[in-house]
Amino acid sequence: MDIENLIKDSHNLIKINKFNKALEILEKIETQTDSRVYFLIGSIYLNLKKIDLAEKNLKFACKINSQNSLIFHNLAIVFSIKGEVQLAKENFLKAIEIDKDIDSICELGRIFSNENNFEDALKYFKMAIAIDKNHKKTNLRIGNMFMKINEHKKGLSYIQKATGFIRFTDNGVEIV
Repeated sequence: MDIENLIKDSHNLIKINKFNKALEILEKIETQTDSRVYFLIGSIYLNLKKIDLAEKNLKFACKINSQNSLIFHNLAIVFSIKGEVQLAKENFLKAIEIDKDIDSICELGRIFSNENNFEDALKYFKMAIAIDKNHKKTNLRIGNMFMKINEHKKGLSYIQKATGFIRFTDNGVEIV
């Protein structure tokens, strides 16, 4: 079977959470020039919480293809899990630089919010909202940030956009 079909088969297995089967297929591919193989292997290891193996494969994928934002995004997730916040920020920024990936923008906002750097957090959350005003993850995170800084009305309005479960009435806030 050729490499394209093996990658396609493994990708289909990943979609249905059959990570170990997908990994078996990918590890049979003998290549050192196809970043997709290492990206998928690294992403599988990330899902399996094998962080060091995820990092190793994603770094190799990055060396082969430095223009794939998803590689940098997943590498940033790895560094975030490891507590290497500066490396996480750098990799999210690389992903954003490549294609304005909304999930990377939102994650970068999350990191700044967790550091109580609300000015930078808001900058990245607003950037994400400018791309998609209904992006649930961003609306939830910006809502939580506003709640954290005691701007409850703003916070609840963003949380409402994210969940649709909060309603403002004359009686106050109702959970729907």
